[in-house]
Amino acid sequence: MRILGHPALFRLLVALVVLAPLPLGSNRPWAWSLLAVATGVLLLLWCLGILAGQSNTPVPLRRLWPVALPFGLVVVWSALQMGGAVSADWHHPLWGEAAQTLGIALGGAVSVDPTMTATAILRLLCYGGVFLLAVQLGRERTRAREALIAVAIAGLFYAVYGLVAHLSGWERILWLDKWAYIGDLTSTFVNRNAYGAYAGLGVLCCLALFFHALRERRHGKARRAYELAETVLLRALPLLLGAVVVGSALLLSHSRGAFVSTGVGILALMMAVTTAGLVRPRVTLGVGFALSGIGVAVLGVSGDGTVRRLANVAQNGIADVRPDLFRLTVDAIHDAPLTGHGLGAFLPAFRIYRDASLSAPTVWEFAHNVHLETAMDLGLPAAGLLYFAWAAALFVCLRGLVRRRRDQIHPSVALAAATLVAAHGAVDFSIQMPAVAVTTMLLLGVGYAQSWRTDEK
Repeated sequence: MRILGHPALFRLLVALVVLAPLPLGSNRPWAWSLLAVATGVLLLLWCLGILAGQSNTPVPLRRLWPVALPFGLVVVWSALQMGGAVSADWHHPLWGEAAQTLGIALGGAVSVDPTMTATAILRLLCYGGVFLLAVQLGRERTRAREALIAVAIAGLFYAVYGLVAHLSGWERILWLDKWAYIGDLTSTFVNRNAYGAYAGLGVLCCLALFFHALRERRHGKARRAYELAETVLLRALPLLLGAVVVGSALLLSHSRGAFVSTGVGILALMMAVTTAGLVRPRVTLGVGFALSGIGVAVLGVSGDGTVRRLANVAQNGIADVRPDLFRLTVDAIHDAPLTGHGLGAFLPAFRIYRDASLSAPTVWEFAHNVHLETAMDLGLPAAGLLYFAWAAALFVCLRGLVRRRRDQIHPSVALAAATLVAAHGAVDFSIQMPAVAVTTMLLLGVGYAQSWRTDEK
């Protein structure tokens, strides 16, 4: 029954997460369904391990309620959006209009499309399951480091694949001909922005390991010259080179939002490791200048397309209409501020509000602003609960920075990753891609698990 123990289950979880980008970012029904089923199986095995005495809960459930309770309430409300358990006054008016037009009685629901809401609930539970498993299985410091290294290696692997395919002119995703974003590096993803966000997470993991290699020695013992040279050349420099490779792939994706949000995430990481005392402020400052110089050099070699898109935002069609898209989404929020239009039901709900300002023949599946779309789907109260759960997890990680004496790198990465996806979510929808979501949840869960001191029973 070794598979029921923590090491085996954790490695299966990490393998699941690092393989998630392979099938088109898991953004296909069969792919994310397989991801959700696999997550459910791991949760079941963990529960069976507890019953068999092979597993336990190293992070007590009482330490999870600030995250679990609001998250659970959001799931419950989303389920209520699907059916007629709520008052008919809360049903979406489209159901009444459809019943009147068809001349038949319809049950009605808060959600415009209950089937899409059910799908979104399953995906949300999958992400929550990855977070829970990462918290409970990632409490051991060696496993936490394994997760960080695995995500960094996966980021490097997908970047190298993307660079080879892009530079060779092989416009394919695995064995499929590319049908979108021709000329942009997307690796195994379809959307360049989704890959850009994933590459940004890879950059953060590589840089985190780089900072961890440069961390201050305990008890204030200074490194000798040869020890410092060995650390920099053999341990730290390869990690920095890995970050450069992944960063080059990010720039060749030509995703402006991912480029800027990764910069914000790197800044958050540098602030976190300095606050935690992992490196001295002067080291952080020196590394910051070095990264800036390397970034400018890489930008000059690989970032010509990204620079052009940043310099002339109006060249891209979606940038012209994004303000109108946000305006119409706000109008939809105003019409149903308490109930929302149904989790995951943005596509059919937004058709009601689309006007001539969005004249391009584009099907708007996302609001290109995760925060606005969440409020439109769930309503403001439920969206607030979801963000409260997110903030509670980040607060614990922030607390861990100042309370822990070692392994602060994990809450640092969690805070930086959350900053990256939150910043990118203001202009795009990368966190709604399953591969990006489960990677973020793994890093956040491990960071949460490593935010408690060993002597805190």
